[in-house]
Amino acid sequence: MREPASDSAAPFTTLTLDVADGIATVRLDRPDQHNAIDVAMARDLSELATRLAEDPSVRVVLLLGNGPMLTAGGDVPMLAGAQQLPDVLRRMIDDYHLALERLTELDAPLVVGVRGAAAGGGLGLVGAADYVVAADDAVFTVGYAALGLTADGGNTWFLPRLIGMRRTQEMFLLNRRLTAAEALDWGLVNRTVPSADVDAEARVVAERLANGPTRAFGGMRTLLRQSFESGLRDQLADEKHLIVTASTTPDAREGIAAFAAKRRPSFRGEK
Repeated sequence: MREPASDSAAPFTTLTLDVADGIATVRLDRPDQHNAIDVAMARDLSELATRLAEDPSVRVVLLLGNGPMLTAGGDVPMLAGAQQLPDVLRRMIDDYHLALERLTELDAPLVVGVRGAAAGGGLGLVGAADYVVAADDAVFTVGYAALGLTADGGNTWFLPRLIGMRRTQEMFLLNRRLTAAEALDWGLVNRTVPSADVDAEARVVAERLANGPTRAFGGMRTLLRQSFESGLRDQLADEKHLIVTASTTPDAREGIAAFAAKRRPSFRGEK
């Protein structure tokens, strides 16, 4: 069932959003610019993340790109023409980082489909994901060293956790470009498929997650995200707190009853 858009919500100019059957399908929509992130897209992504957080019907987010590429990262031609580059970067990255932070804090898991490339700051969308389906000819790169810049998009946080520090250093310092096979081997993506199948295969994963225990997924996301910083005692305490909290949800009652009755559970994602 499709959810109606809010009458007061301003339309996006650089992406599309469709919410149906618990799946929020987001498509980056600057195909002629390889879905490069400019000031407008960063603003749209920030607003998108806010809307998703406020919509209780969203049980999974599916992020794709219109055109042949997920995203080329920052819009370099735009940056090249900026008269006040530091101000433009600050404004754009403020919005983009807020979007990434909010996306990681959702109860709804994030599934990303990568065709073509995920590059630069846009690679942060892959890092923020819970499941990534990539085209078997896709490439992954940060590319900052070629521009004389450092990093954004959470790449210095996500990548060491996903692929390890040494491999991250190689990607940053030597501009290492990963093939899809290497990204799969290194643990950056979950699965590779032919490019024509990426969107459909990512949607299969999203549909499965949309039928899962959404509030429990949110607790899992929180615990996994903080696990590299938390001491064991704190992590054990948080596990106890969140599993007790999850036990109060209708989905927990349904899941336990279904397990006892040896039937498939029917989760609804309610608090």
